[in-house]
Amino acid sequence: MYELPAVMTLSRRSGESQEFLIRQCTDTDIFRVMRLQRDICEAIGDPGIYSLVDEEEVLESLKLDHCFGAFADGRLAGFTMMIDNRISHRNYGTYLDYPPERQKTCVSMEISIVDDEFRGFGLQKLFVRLREDAAARLGAEEALVTIGPDNKYSLANLQASGYEIVCTKPLYEGAMRHILRKQF
Repeated sequence: MYELPAVMTLSRRSGESQEFLIRQCTDTDIFRVMRLQRDICEAIGDPGIYSLVDEEEVLESLKLDHCFGAFADGRLAGFTMMIDNRISHRNYGTYLDYPPERQKTCVSMEISIVDDEFRGFGLQKLFVRLREDAAARLGAEEALVTIGPDNKYSLANLQASGYEIVCTKPLYEGAMRHILRKQF
């Protein structure tokens, strides 16, 4: 379990180190989060890999859910968001036709993005652990996540963390997505 905010020094395989401030994000971070998302979407250029989460939903989660940021020298280097175990159209249990009682036992791992400049420091894996720690504190029984089949790096990270593909279906304006689940 992580005590936040925390300062962590993370290293790449090359030996290069970087200090990050890891903290819960708030609605005051909305512009940084949206800018990072846009930059990543432009760099990827393929909505089949990553679909932009709209500002209204990000703002809602910054107020209601668990959102964590990794900051390097005051700059948002990475961001992750988990929809708490609440009844909402954003609860991925709806994609699996879970009844409301089961949705209350699920968290949805929504965004996990890292600026290209800060890839290789293990932020994606750290974000998985942060969200799972938060899910455990909420008493969640399972975590659900959607991911584009072509997003091989993120898919490999999730599978290495114990997530299994449950199904693949069109979501987000028809983009194909795997739905993965991890039971706690």
